[in-house]
Amino acid sequence: MLQLRTMQEMASCELPLDAKVYVRSLKKEEVLKDGLMIIVQDLLLLAISNGLKVGTYDARWRVLILYVTRIFDLDLNIVDNFELQVVNCLSNFLPAQTEQEQADAARRNNISKTKRFAMIGLASVGGGILIGLTGGLAAPLIGSGLASVLGSSAIFGAIGTIGGSAVIGSLFGVAGASLTGYKMHKRVGDIEEFQFHKLSTDTETGDVHLHITIVISGWLSDERESSYIQPWEYLRDSPEQYYLRYESSYLLELGKAMDYFLSFAVSVAVQESLKYTVLSGLMAAIAWPAGILGLSSVIDNPWGVCCRRSAQVGKQLADTLLTHSHGNRPVTLIGYSLGARVIYYCLREMSQREKCHGIVQNAILIGTPCTRNSSEWNKITQVVAGRVVNAYCRSDWLLKFLYRTLSMQANGVAGLEAVQSSNDRIENIDLTSIVSGHFDYPQKLSEILMFIGINVDESAKLKHQIISTQSMPEGMCEKLNINNHFDNMKKSKSEIDLAIMSKNNEGQ
Repeated sequence: MLQLRTMQEMASCELPLDAKVYVRSLKKEEVLKDGLMIIVQDLLLLAISNGLKVGTYDARWRVLILYVTRIFDLDLNIVDNFELQVVNCLSNFLPAQTEQEQADAARRNNISKTKRFAMIGLASVGGGILIGLTGGLAAPLIGSGLASVLGSSAIFGAIGTIGGSAVIGSLFGVAGASLTGYKMHKRVGDIEEFQFHKLSTDTETGDVHLHITIVISGWLSDERESSYIQPWEYLRDSPEQYYLRYESSYLLELGKAMDYFLSFAVSVAVQESLKYTVLSGLMAAIAWPAGILGLSSVIDNPWGVCCRRSAQVGKQLADTLLTHSHGNRPVTLIGYSLGARVIYYCLREMSQREKCHGIVQNAILIGTPCTRNSSEWNKITQVVAGRVVNAYCRSDWLLKFLYRTLSMQANGVAGLEAVQSSNDRIENIDLTSIVSGHFDYPQKLSEILMFIGINVDESAKLKHQIISTQSMPEGMCEKLNINNHFDNMKKSKSEIDLAIMSKNNEGQ
């Protein structure tokens, strides 16, 4: 009775709202002697069965569940495990309860009061933040019991009571929500290619999951499918992951232009006895070298084309998500370079539509070539239930060059600087210590994702020791003989800037 009274006092804010104190009180409860995972499991079932719509797993609910799991100091992987249990029992279509499950239902009455105060305490400990962050979805938990179940066997009974087939149809869609079968019924703009392909996770978890991840690359280095897959091969954000294949011919043309442009830029640096890793010194120059400016048409045109098309692809992706082609499940979006631009325009489009909330859980934008206007970014934060990440590199000389003639008004480019926001929802992450420029993103993506806090395969750590620390393809390093000069060049930054300016004056 002492613990119960303590929870009531905490709910009334009569005690300091310390999460650790609250969790310790919960652990003393007899019905929770086996751990607090029961509450997390019940929240998941409540989200699916008693949410805004039966059979809808709202992204805000998943953010709430992960938040509670963190407060309880539990491994976040247990959420994935519980979700897989639900998927497995849904696939078995078991609407009827066994005698054991009926006995479990009776036993629930004995613990409902404790769990009711657990939910009240959670809202109190968060000081209202819990409800705010989840768009009010935590409100129904206040002052109400959790008519839910315990144990894996009882999950079947709980799902059965709300109609297994109906839930499946809502959660995963009529066709099982496999995005690989998605077809565009209405094209946005001049889009020529827009397809989802499965991204392997090397895990045996079935074809569908309660949470999916969609990744979007920025450009292509060759025509092989591996050009889409390789940057993401170590990503383990969800058991069900897809990559978006879009406008491949244009992305390939851009990739070739970027390689050629980089090769020429490096040769200019070599002529000036500059090592490649300080090519970012170009950003500090008063004027761009005349030789590089003379080659600008090689990259400006394909870059401009891909920028326009990526914005259209973003709007198409918004249509796909808003029509729930993936079912009613949370989606995490991750992209780099133009792929991040796709996500930006997707979220911006969604923010202008009705019923746009509760679909996107997290949005991770890396090296985004778009404005850092705070009002525009604030709009997209209203669409995303969880994290909105702007990962940027201050030394990205290529992005600086590509936007050299665009003022972007007074806001700057998101891929180069932090985005200022009044609502503190945007996570600005500086990647300058990991990458030295735009070309690094696909090569060092696993390391970047780990730095941001996205799950990757453990073997990625070994891979990081093998990846070259230079910002260009290894073959190009050999061709330009950069490696042999790398350790012998000792010029200071001031000498580098003077050399660049001198080269520019000669060109004029």
